[in-house]
Amino acid sequence: MEITWGLMIVIYLFTAGVSAGAMVTSNLALLYGGQDFERVGRWGAFISPFPISLGLGVLLLDLGSPFNFYQLFLTLQVRSPMSYGSWAILFFTILSVIYLYLWLPEKFQIIGQTKTLEKWKKGLAKGMPFLAVGVASYTGLLLNAAVRPLWTAPLLPVLFLVSALSTGVASVIFLSALSPWQRASHKELHDLTKADALLIILECFILLIMIVMGRLSSVSVSDAFGSLLYGEFAVIFWLLIVGLGLLVPFSLEYLELKDKIPVRWTLPVTISSSFLVLFGGFFVRYIITYAGQWSSWF
Repeated sequence: MEITWGLMIVIYLFTAGVSAGAMVTSNLALLYGGQDFERVGRWGAFISPFPISLGLGVLLLDLGSPFNFYQLFLTLQVRSPMSYGSWAILFFTILSVIYLYLWLPEKFQIIGQTKTLEKWKKGLAKGMPFLAVGVASYTGLLLNAAVRPLWTAPLLPVLFLVSALSTGVASVIFLSALSPWQRASHKELHDLTKADALLIILECFILLIMIVMGRLSSVSVSDAFGSLLYGEFAVIFWLLIVGLGLLVPFSLEYLELKDKIPVRWTLPVTISSSFLVLFGGFFVRYIITYAGQWSSWF
């Protein structure tokens, strides 16, 4: 079976999701967390532009003719998910850079007055979640349109969205816990961990529904999901996604939330669990991309 979309596409799908999730985390922290969650808002803003920029760079290299990418933006194809997605990603990337600037310390802000910039920041925070949700779920819609047995799953965009939110939260936890600068407080990390644990539960639930629906579907779709459960991709699915990417980090987060982790191990466990969430999020994209191309209609 020929694999057209390879590792570079997987990297793009993953990084776009992380950026979207980090942006939503920052927006909600600013709008509803106030001063208590200022570090979360700042870290989300600082993270957001970079993964998606990396992913776009990798995507352009994968195109083979990277200098022709501008042709995507010469028109808007009303019936093309790729056209809508390309424009959404372009606007998201530009606005995420602007949003990052608005979070810079006052001494680095050379355009505009502080009060005006704060208004712009909150204005962007109110609108960016909608754009971020579009960016996070667009790739699932794009795969839906490709009409491969595995990719026909109706909940695929929802899975990508929830996984993006989870990896976005995890990226904020990971860097804000790891960095000695602007390290998140215990309350911030506790609430972020709680949010991520809930997202992991939701992701497991969505995966379960997708598998049940897939196995009860046509022979081609059932066989495609069978490749995840006991076929060519079973090791990746059960070990790297379900085990290391979902169950282990959820267990660690649960123990943290129940204060079952000794104080000296709290930070290493927090960093480890958030890293495993990112690890699992990457392999969710990997297995969907590769197993989807591996499957075919009978």
